[in-house]
Amino acid sequence: MMRMIGQDLLDYVKNLKQRLSYIEKNSEFWTLEQNGHSFGVLYVPRRQPLPNDPSSGLEFFINSQGKENDTAALVYPDRRGNGYGLSRFHDDKRLDFTRIEAEPDVHFAHVRGFVAKTKAIDANRLKELVRKAWIV
Repeated sequence: MMRMIGQDLLDYVKNLKQRLSYIEKNSEFWTLEQNGHSFGVLYVPRRQPLPNDPSSGLEFFINSQGKENDTAALVYPDRRGNGYGLSRFHDDKRLDFTRIEAEPDVHFAHVRGFVAKTKAIDANRLKELVRKAWIV
């Protein structure tokens, strides 16, 4: 039993290290401006092969980069479709994704506004959607 637990822990650390390396190589930080305010967004473009859970490890990565106070949103490939997931980082209430639910390329926005799914794949369109969700 102890061996299984130990192996589980080792596998977790190994997978997390690989995940953080993938994010570091493939992501970029955006600084967006809306209503006279600027805020950070971590963007992970769709690359092949796509990890099983594209949003996994993003918080660890942001913290490791010292950007936890500057980042408000995450934009990452939707694992269930060809589009992207948009979400608040650390549940930043300055973003409300229900504000974009009527957009033609948004197919889901959670009623509490913390996450949305879009068919959009163009980086400029993704930036526009995140800006529209900014409420400050």
